[in-house]
Amino acid sequence: MSVFPKRSNNWVYRIFERRAVSIKAKNLDVRKIAAVDLQTSLPFGIEVPADISMEDVEIDTAYFVGLKVYTARDVTGVAPENIEFFKVVDVNQSIEDFIKAYWLYPKLIKFELSKVESL
Repeated sequence: MSVFPKRSNNWVYRIFERRAVSIKAKNLDVRKIAAVDLQTSLPFGIEVPADISMEDVEIDTAYFVGLKVYTARDVTGVAPENIEFFKVVDVNQSIEDFIKAYWLYPKLIKFELSKVESL
């Protein structure tokens, strides 16, 4: 059984981005890592799929990571002025926008690791 919700039903794929991040913590049980984006200095959580080894990712180390960004289909509780951010999917929003929005709505934005490379 996967720990990730079905993407096709609950989540909308938004963008793919390659970013430089520093890994601050990792939780093998829930397959998540805590990272800090090196460009914005903002922390955020990243889910790690089962096909990527978490043992190869070291804490307090910088990496280039490939990130798939998703937003939730159900935007219940989102302030009216922010609804468009989640509903309009044909607008090119930057990864910085998603990282900032993650701090307002952490349950509505999901970052998924797709690749890890040494910095």
